[in-house]
Amino acid sequence: MRFIHISDSHLGASGFSRRLSPSGYNQREEDVCNSFQAAVDQIIELKPGFVLHSGDLFHTVRPTNRIINFAIRQILRVVSAQIPMVIISGNHDTPKQRTVGSVFSFFEVLSPLLHLVYRNHYELVRIGEATIHAIPHCLNQEDFRQEIDKVTLDPQSRFNILMLHGVVAGIREFSMGELAEQEIPTSSLERGFDYAALGHYHRFCQVESGGYYAGSTERLSMSELGQEKGFVEVDLQIKGVKFRSVPTREMIEFPSLNAREMDQEQTLLEIEKRVQAENIEEKIVRLKVTDIPEHVYNSLDFRRIAELKSRAFHFDLKFERKEEEARDQSAGTSIGKLNTEFQQFLKQAPVENLNKDKLLELGLRYLSADGNNQ
Repeated sequence: MRFIHISDSHLGASGFSRRLSPSGYNQREEDVCNSFQAAVDQIIELKPGFVLHSGDLFHTVRPTNRIINFAIRQILRVVSAQIPMVIISGNHDTPKQRTVGSVFSFFEVLSPLLHLVYRNHYELVRIGEATIHAIPHCLNQEDFRQEIDKVTLDPQSRFNILMLHGVVAGIREFSMGELAEQEIPTSSLERGFDYAALGHYHRFCQVESGGYYAGSTERLSMSELGQEKGFVEVDLQIKGVKFRSVPTREMIEFPSLNAREMDQEQTLLEIEKRVQAENIEEKIVRLKVTDIPEHVYNSLDFRRIAELKSRAFHFDLKFERKEEEARDQSAGTSIGKLNTEFQQFLKQAPVENLNKDKLLELGLRYLSADGNNQ
């Protein structure tokens, strides 16, 4: 029993650069599509028993017509090769309200070999000797937990596979820091499944309590720097799990530069050394300059820096001021900033049966008093 576990394709995602591809579309959007297409190419070549996609096929609930068309064509390539496919919805492609329709409803007519699980409840899909217990991202954590509690192993099947999209409880690393994340109880992964296909976390890894995150098929943020992208080939008969990579746009990070004791010329020279030490053409690049004095930062030749950065597809150059200067400035401006934010909040907030002017006066007096006591 050999199958493919893929996840978090995020079709339609763009970022890092507004550069257009030769076809006139956002180049990063094209990169994301190209990586997914490369994965489909490999999958068809491998001819697995079936494919499981564990959520976030799309980056948004409402992908563009172009992205929908692309997804349909790639999925049709899989099922036309007589490879069944199961897709669950993730937090990115699940509507937040019951009344809002799902883009997955358009895909249901494509093929009897395509199984879409997106309706807020647990579904069973049987393929050959395997039973897939598929739970999509739900409207809320309570619904998600209730659906997980419904899962029981199928004694008639040789293999039982669990599909979920979310954060394994108690492991902060698996959180993507998104409000719509849902927590997977570790107990749900310890029920004797032959495999648990997890989605949401963008790095391929095995979870101690059971199961695997396949990771995403392209890098979507600088936090994924250094991560290989692709999908998982699973053979349950030999209990083998093999990660297969797909081509992605290269992302590199230079050693950080501490500019505490440097002037503007030395700082610029060190930035140039780092940039010229490696070919950055068409790559996504990051360099952090730390502890830079304010006067040095203000006198840097930013025109020259722009020239250095222009060779990369995207260059994330971050400057962090010297800690003492940042702290001094923060202390001098924090109260004024709080005052402004409080006034803006009060102006927009729906406050009934209260005098807003009086509330503003009392609030500003409190903030000023608190600042004098610091």
